Amino acid sequence: MERDEDADAQIVKSGMAIVIGDNVHERLVEGASVQLNLLPVLLEGEDGEARLSGVRVKADGLADVWEEIDFERLNRFEMIVADEPVARRIRTHLMAREEKGEGVPPAVIAAVERSRTANAARSDEDDQIFDGVLQLPQAPAAIAAQLSLILYAHRAFARRYQSAIEELNLNRRIFRSVTSGICVTDATRQDLPITYVNPAFEVMTGYSLEEVLGKNCRFLQGAERDQPALELVREAVRDQREVVAVLRNFRKDGTPFWNELSLSPIRNREGELTHFVGIQTDVTARVEFEAALRESEKLAAVGRLASSIAHEINNPLESVMNLLYLAERTEELHEARVYLAAADKELRRVKLITSQSLRFYKQSTRPQAIGCAELVDSVLDLYQAKLLNSDVRVERRERSTQSIVCMESEIRQVLNNLVSNAIDAMHGKGGRLLVRSREATDWRSGGRGVLMTIADTGSGISRESLRHIYEAFYTTKGIGGTGLGLWISSEIVVRHHGRLRVRSAAGGADGSNGTVFALFLPYQGLVPESK
Repeated sequence: MERDEDADAQIVKSGMAIVIGDNVHERLVEGASVQLNLLPVLLEGEDGEARLSGVRVKADGLADVWEEIDFERLNRFEMIVADEPVARRIRTHLMAREEKGEGVPPAVIAAVERSRTANAARSDEDDQIFDGVLQLPQAPAAIAAQLSLILYAHRAFARRYQSAIEELNLNRRIFRSVTSGICVTDATRQDLPITYVNPAFEVMTGYSLEEVLGKNCRFLQGAERDQPALELVREAVRDQREVVAVLRNFRKDGTPFWNELSLSPIRNREGELTHFVGIQTDVTARVEFEAALRESEKLAAVGRLASSIAHEINNPLESVMNLLYLAERTEELHEARVYLAAADKELRRVKLITSQSLRFYKQSTRPQAIGCAELVDSVLDLYQAKLLNSDVRVERRERSTQSIVCMESEIRQVLNNLVSNAIDAMHGKGGRLLVRSREATDWRSGGRGVLMTIADTGSGISRESLRHIYEAFYTTKGIGGTGLGLWISSEIVVRHHGRLRVRSAAGGADGSNGTVFALFLPYQGLVPESK
C-alpha cells in the first residue's frame, strides 16, 4: 500500500513504523499498535519491498541492502518494529544520532521468526542493541503486552532524558547569566586546561572563550607568580579540596585587579576528580577600601599614642622645670648637683619615651629579628602614666629568650592594641595587667615559636561580643572606638603565620572577670630578605 507523503509529514511521536516483509506478521503488529493507541504506519510497497521516504528497501529477511534512508523521518516515530536485519541497520544509525546528543531516538524492536530463534542461538550482545526482540508469530494479546512493556520503559527513559536536558539547559543559562566569572578546567589532563568560561569571565578579564580554551589559568597572574595566596591554591589543587583566595590578576589590556577565587573540585559518580570549577569575583574596590581602613586605623592609633605620650612627657618636664628652679636658687654646690642629677634623670626619661614612640611607628621595610622583652618594653613604656592613673599593676614573667623574625612595627601595633584594650577594660577600677611570654608549639602546624599572653582583670567580654571582635567596625567602646584595632591585628598575625586566641569571663558571680589574649608567633613567621 502506498502512503501519501503529506500524510507522512504529519506523523508525530505517537506513531509506530512497521517494516516487516511477512504480511501475516505485519498485520499482527499493526493490530497491537492500535491497542496501544499508536498510529501504525506501514513502510512497505505493493511489490513486497519496504519503502522509506521513497527509497526501496529489501525486507525479505536477510536481503537488507539499502542505498539511502531518510532517518530524519524515522526519528519522528515513537516506536519502530522491523525485521531483524532492517532493525539492526536502523538502530546502528539511530545510536550514532543519540551519541551526538540529538535527542531520544525511537524504540527499535527487532521482529524475528519463532522458528529461527528456536533453531539458532542468539547472543545477549545481539539483543542489547535493540530495545526489544519480538518473536513472531504469537498471540495478539502477547504481542500487545510485550510492546506495551517496551513502550512504558521507553517513555520513562524519554521523560528522564528530557528532564536532564532541561536541567542542563537551565544550568547553561545560569552559568551564562551570573555576574561572577566562572572557569571550568579539566582535572584529568596535564596542567588543568580550561574547557569553559562564561561571558562574565570574558567581561572581567577581557579574554574571549576562544583565547583561553586549553590554557592554564596562570596567564591571569602576569609576572606576579610569587603571591602568598597562590600557595593556598596550589595546596588545594594538590589535595583536591575547596579553597578561597584573593589573587592579584591582570586583564588582557594589562590593568591589574584583585580576584577573589573560590575553587571547588567536581567528581563523578565513582568519586573520581574530573574538573575544577573556579568562581571569580572582582573585589578590587573592597581590597582598596580595606587598605584605606588600615591606614585610617594607623592614623587613629597615632592619635591615641600622642595622647599617651603627652601624659608621659608632661610629668617629667614639670619635674625638670621645678628642679632647675631649685638648682638656680640654691647656694649649696652639693644640693645643686643633686637637683641637676634628678633633672638629668627626668630628661633621660623623656628621651626614652620619644625614642620609643619614634621607633614604635617607624615603618619596617623588611622582617627583622627582635626579642619579646624588647617588644613588650617599648609598648609598656608608653603607657606608664596611663597605668599609674588607672591604678593598674603590671606583672611580667619572661621565659622566652629567643628572638622572632617579624615586621617589628606591625607586631608592636598588635601588642599596643592588646595592652590599650586591657587598660581600658580596667579603667577607673584598678586591677592587674599580666604580661607573659614562653616558648611554645603550634598544635596545628607543629611549628615552634613564642606564646605571649596579655591578661587583665577588667570587666570581661560577653559571648555575643566575642563572636564579632575580629570584625571591622565592631566596637564596644561607643564613639571612643573605631572597631578596627583587633580586625587589623588579626590580619597582621595571620600574615605572620601566627594565631591570636581569646578567652574571657564577664559578669561572674564570684567576681572572676577578665580577658586573656594569647598571641602565638613562630620564630620565623616572616623570612628576612637577603641584602
